[in-house]
Amino acid sequence: MGSSVKLTLYGGVNKVGGNKVLLEDNVYDVKVFIDFGINSSEFSHLKAKNPDPTKVEQLVNNHILPRDEDLPIQNLYSKHFIYDHNKYKFREKVRDCENKVDPPSNLDGILISHPHRDHYQGLSFVNRNISIYAGVVTKRIIKASSLCMPPKFENFLYGLQWTRFRTGNTINIKGMEIFPVHVDHSIPAAYGFIICTSAGIIVYSGDFRMHGPLQLMTADLIRKARELSEEKRNNIKYLICEGTHINKGAIESERTVKQHLRKLFNYMLFDYFLVHYDRVNWDRFRTYVNIAKKFGWKFIITEKDAYFYNRLNMKAVYDTMKDPNIEADKDILILSQDDTKLPWKKSLNELLGKSEMTPRRISIDDLKTLEGKFFLYFASNWDYNKIKNYLPPNLRGAFICSNVDPYAEDYRFYKNKISNELFEKGIPSYRIHSSGHAKVHDLIRFVNEINPEYLIPIHTNYPEAFEKIFRNENIKIILPIREIPIEVDC
Repeated sequence: MGSSVKLTLYGGVNKVGGNKVLLEDNVYDVKVFIDFGINSSEFSHLKAKNPDPTKVEQLVNNHILPRDEDLPIQNLYSKHFIYDHNKYKFREKVRDCENKVDPPSNLDGILISHPHRDHYQGLSFVNRNISIYAGVVTKRIIKASSLCMPPKFENFLYGLQWTRFRTGNTINIKGMEIFPVHVDHSIPAAYGFIICTSAGIIVYSGDFRMHGPLQLMTADLIRKARELSEEKRNNIKYLICEGTHINKGAIESERTVKQHLRKLFNYMLFDYFLVHYDRVNWDRFRTYVNIAKKFGWKFIITEKDAYFYNRLNMKAVYDTMKDPNIEADKDILILSQDDTKLPWKKSLNELLGKSEMTPRRISIDDLKTLEGKFFLYFASNWDYNKIKNYLPPNLRGAFICSNVDPYAEDYRFYKNKISNELFEKGIPSYRIHSSGHAKVHDLIRFVNEINPEYLIPIHTNYPEAFEKIFRNENIKIILPIREIPIEVDC
């Protein structure tokens, strides 16, 4: 007789990113995906062959998304809400979808651990009858990010059915209880999940770290898992654990980022800094703005960045999301790059039209005439290409790469290309960063404190390293094979 519970990994196997874990519990008659992301490297390779994908079949045939025939799920993908941006304008597609209904699906939901695209980008293609479970701020960040991006095939979230949660809530799906608990990561609103299945407790770590400003949140996940184990008198059966940095260690924190930045100001040798990091890294945004304030500098962001950060300010519940404040912080300048009319610009222009905001708005031509003492932030290659020819020619600048961990070849190429190009202009490069992922010593501590019977590595290029590192522990390591079910023993 087979197990009542199965875990099947359709992404995140032997790779960093693209997590898609299907959990089936036959006793509760539940099928749920934990994360439904797209691996950025796989998607980049598809775009290299086909620069403008518009069909789900292209993703499926290139193994970026699972095939229908490999799934125990009916109607996973939408029949009506796939956006062909070459055929429709965004508003036309929305109107076309207004009276459309996807067929029923037997997937009971998709749990989203956090708002990085490699964990949620596949949502654009799913059946609109499927419930999407996400944190309150997780959903807010996903929506804000979507509005800041061009409306395209891979960025069409219209019609999704959201169910929002916070830490402390219990998600109940047909009697199966799921406990979302916040963890520290390089983005707000990151969660792990504790799932009480008919075969025992399964913990999904999500992406996490134990060296960040909110490291106690990760401790909350460990504590809650232990409490539930005692309450239900049931050992933690499985831990699905991220292992981005299982192969290397470093002693770092957001505090060390601040310390290294301060060192660059010891002798005031540079007139300005170009800065690159992931827009959604709120801790890094706060670090740079605070450094700018401390030394009497300005922090320049684009209109798109201002719109994104202001949306997070507007409904912030926690103080950590209210500071920096786009409307109130006079040290933040807002760069207008072009006159393109986009939906998000209307609300931003209303904000910037306030009299107290007007002096903080600068044009791209103004960059050449600045007298120094500024950070100039860019989030993307597109932003960099816009600003690179407007840098003040008579000032000495430096480039600080403060971005996420470069685990994708295309990212390394892009970063090196920028560094080399800037060096030709006499602008040297620095890397000042603290990872959003747990280092190997913290992974060991996390696993030992959770103390599962079985561990499944995910989100790592080195799953076999878990076997070697935990060879003397009483933990069985299961190396997943993509699309092959793992039966959870009772």
